[in-house]
Amino acid sequence: MPMNLIIQKKRKELGLTQEQVAEYLNVSIPAVSKWEKGSTSPDISLLPLLARLLKIDLNTLFCFQENMSKQEIDVFCREITKITQTDGFAAGFEAAERKIQEYPHDEPLLHCLTVQLDGLLAMSGLPDKEKQHYDTILVKWYRHLTESNDSKISYNANYMMVSRFIRNGDYDKAQEILDLMPDKEDAASSMADKQILQINIYLRQGETEKAVKALQNSLLIALTKVQMLLWKMVDAELENSGVQTAKNIAGIASKMTALFGLWEYNAFIAPLQIAGTEKNANECILLLQKLLAAMCAPWDTSSSPLFYHITKTSDPKQMLPAILSEMENDSAYDFLRNCDEFKELLAEYKILCKNSD
Repeated sequence: MPMNLIIQKKRKELGLTQEQVAEYLNVSIPAVSKWEKGSTSPDISLLPLLARLLKIDLNTLFCFQENMSKQEIDVFCREITKITQTDGFAAGFEAAERKIQEYPHDEPLLHCLTVQLDGLLAMSGLPDKEKQHYDTILVKWYRHLTESNDSKISYNANYMMVSRFIRNGDYDKAQEILDLMPDKEDAASSMADKQILQINIYLRQGETEKAVKALQNSLLIALTKVQMLLWKMVDAELENSGVQTAKNIAGIASKMTALFGLWEYNAFIAPLQIAGTEKNANECILLLQKLLAAMCAPWDTSSSPLFYHITKTSDPKQMLPAILSEMENDSAYDFLRNCDEFKELLAEYKILCKNSD
């Protein structure tokens, strides 16, 4: 937690007003307000007095050993992934908990670990009963993060909470949170894109490689969102009995993967949605064979003119336990339970998943 937030937090905890702090330190009220906003900092001669007033030591006021750097957080999060892969999810979760206890006020750390562990839990293949314990803790962490003074952290935490309520069928709570969330995009913000301005700076300074990297990342983010919208459109049309329209959209989504040279796995998602709705066993099994094979093949971006700077650090096979668990337990696959090809496919990839541990 930075100094400005510590001053604000401790002042409020003690029931002091900005005027009382200003009077004690013989400074103006606007000066105290600027400290708390982070636009200025107290004069060094005032720090001992301020620490005494707020009943904290200088180490706390200066945030010494309070937060990890972004680089340290990134390195540690990668370590958690490795621990989870080698020693299991429980070991990774325990290591993360110990780090959070070591840095109890480090919200960026908590945010990074919560999102990462949430994803790792989904891909862990653990039974639902075992997931429940971890899920309860993750929800607790998300709730804490929704109250963060960092708008990005609070927005992302609220987003995850809404997603969870939707999955659990609690639509009223999901809507309640969603109504309070600010719109992230509108016509004005899309026209005045901060990333485009950054790219313009890179280009003007002759830093073309940085510009290319930024453009490739922005393009991938945009295409990923378009794909997700297309998959949701397929779902919506199927629910609305627009099967032919859903098929047309699914075709567009699949062609998009080839057109932009995206990960082949994406090409089979929408057709699988269609085949599952139509209970077409042969088509479903064929698509599942292609989807699982693609999942085990990392996306090679090196030869792509659009994404050769994109570095994929995660192993796509990490998703395999979650997909197999869904195939084994989701009622959507009930019509395939008696198909020998489905049983063989499930057994084959469960062995592959076990051997890769």
